[in-house]
Amino acid sequence: MRSRRNVLLALALSGALTVTAACGDKNQNGDVAPAANGSTSAAASPTADARAELTSAFRKLSGVTVTYTSTTDSGAMASSKLTGSSDPAKKANSGTMTITAQGQQINGDVIVVGTDLYLKLSLPIPGVDPKKWMYIDGTKTSLSKLGLGSPDDPANVKGLADTIVSVERTGSGTYKGTLDATKRNIPAAAAALLQQMGDAAKSVPFEATVSAEGYVTSLTVKMPGAGQVPPSTVTSTFTDFGKPVSISKPAATDVQPAPAALLAQFA
Repeated sequence: MRSRRNVLLALALSGALTVTAACGDKNQNGDVAPAANGSTSAAASPTADARAELTSAFRKLSGVTVTYTSTTDSGAMASSKLTGSSDPAKKANSGTMTITAQGQQINGDVIVVGTDLYLKLSLPIPGVDPKKWMYIDGTKTSLSKLGLGSPDDPANVKGLADTIVSVERTGSGTYKGTLDATKRNIPAAAAALLQQMGDAAKSVPFEATVSAEGYVTSLTVKMPGAGQVPPSTVTSTFTDFGKPVSISKPAATDVQPAPAALLAQFA
């Protein structure tokens, strides 16, 4: 029982950190945020140009099929890695994850199609056949608590530009700056973490790279610590833009309801 609680805690922690670092904000239209000083003349500055370029790259990435890898490193406490592919137009996402916490490791597979979520975990759970997918009704929980983005924005970049506090071009296709993580519509658990971060949450360092075709190919965000949660680094990479992706729900015979104990972790 203790092992299960520890691993589920790691899973929830992974999700909270991913949400804090890269999930959607309050404004989902992808418009560029105004300059901090409110001056319209800033549009002509190199910094403003860098903001426009990065905003365009985020917007372009959020509308195509893509293969991605996202890792969260919280040092000795926990780490996670999610590798998958997505089809935003079909609101479909599939991936494989590895989560490590307190010397334990759990592997899992996930499929999201619309509001339907299917999950396999390499973890003994009473009453669960490990060879079958556990079904979770996404309308009754939060995908973000599982470390997953919205099916139509699995890379968690929609509207991200509105949180940019500062940005500068550091080279050909490379950028660095800071984000205001408080400009997010996030779950209560993540909001509590942000509150503990104080002013540090309003100036979170990030680095990004953009391909010659105008797509974001990598994004690294360094979150400050909060309470007993240590600082973490979330790194995401993106490839195979626009290539065909095949994601479908498992056969009904391979599906079982997720147990109430698991659902309670993400209610």
